[in-house]
Amino acid sequence: MIVRQHHLEHVEKELWVENRLGIHARPAMKIATTARQYDAEINLEKDGAQADARDLLAILTLDCPQGTRLVLKARGPEAREAVQALSRLFASKFEEI
Repeated sequence: MIVRQHHLEHVEKELWVENRLGIHARPAMKIATTARQYDAEINLEKDGAQADARDLLAILTLDCPQGTRLVLKARGPEAREAVQALSRLFASKFEEI
């Protein structure tokens, strides 16, 4: 039996919550839905507290109003793609006004 190990890339990026209402239920759902599309372990970190980016409730517990600084950490075969997709989501202010 041959076991192939995928290249486990580790990517980190600083993100800022720019939308007026911060991360509430709708943005948290968009983050979780996007994160689930990638083969990577993805976490959001705020002031040392971490949340699994695939877990809606974990994201909400970080309490991220507008202006919050987060560190996005991804590790796995699709880490880079996941970080790019989530970065675009944050940059679009979760498509909110």
